[in-house]
Amino acid sequence: MRKITVVIPARNEEETIGNVINRIPKHMSPSISTLVVIDDGTRDRTASTAEAAGAKVINLGPRRGLAEAFRAGLKEALGDNADVIVTIDADAQYLPEDIPRVVAPILAEKADVVLGSRFAGWIEDMPIKKKIGNLLFTWITRRLAKVPITDSQTGFRAMTREVAENLEVTSDYTYTQEMIIDAALKGFRVMEEPIFFGRRLHGESRLIPNLHTYAAKVTRTIIKCYMRNMLNRKKPKSLALKYPK
Repeated sequence: MRKITVVIPARNEEETIGNVINRIPKHMSPSISTLVVIDDGTRDRTASTAEAAGAKVINLGPRRGLAEAFRAGLKEALGDNADVIVTIDADAQYLPEDIPRVVAPILAEKADVVLGSRFAGWIEDMPIKKKIGNLLFTWITRRLAKVPITDSQTGFRAMTREVAENLEVTSDYTYTQEMIIDAALKGFRVMEEPIFFGRRLHGESRLIPNLHTYAAKVTRTIIKCYMRNMLNRKKPKSLALKYPK
């Protein structure tokens, strides 16, 4: 029986984290073996609320950023011997009930990475500037990774153990585009499933307080990832780096 681990990066999401955890399907097959919340510098009761709802909490200490929370989640899931790893946000904009939909292509051995696409599904609310930014970076990611995707920034995705073992995510900011490009250029199969994306009911975005800063950092990350993969293609496979070390 395959083991599924769900990873939820979280920072100051006490109002929604319990709801997200409680709505994760309990009776899907195979069932979810472990639920991990990565607490990234939280100053409220996110950690205690998550633990009360039944999650294992990994505390990163002072804020480290989304990319580091993602890496910590993968490390924990691999240590748990997960066969499939799911990541979903803690703010309840994604539906935990959609996890079986996102995992299904992997269980059917049709994909190695599955992205829950908001743009192929239904977006209840997204500011126009963020929507334009999403579309722009998705176009760039699609061209570089050569995969027909519609949503490169989605925080709802699933991957196989093999993908997690081979990923190189080096950014200190976000992992979303880098993960897709790295996985695709390493030959892993990337596909999408349409999902629902709801209105944010509490707080503000933790990742994109400033669109100009986000755009600059993501552009640098994409360029570095693409160039790294192009250089590694010219090296013997034994010299290629792997994550985690």
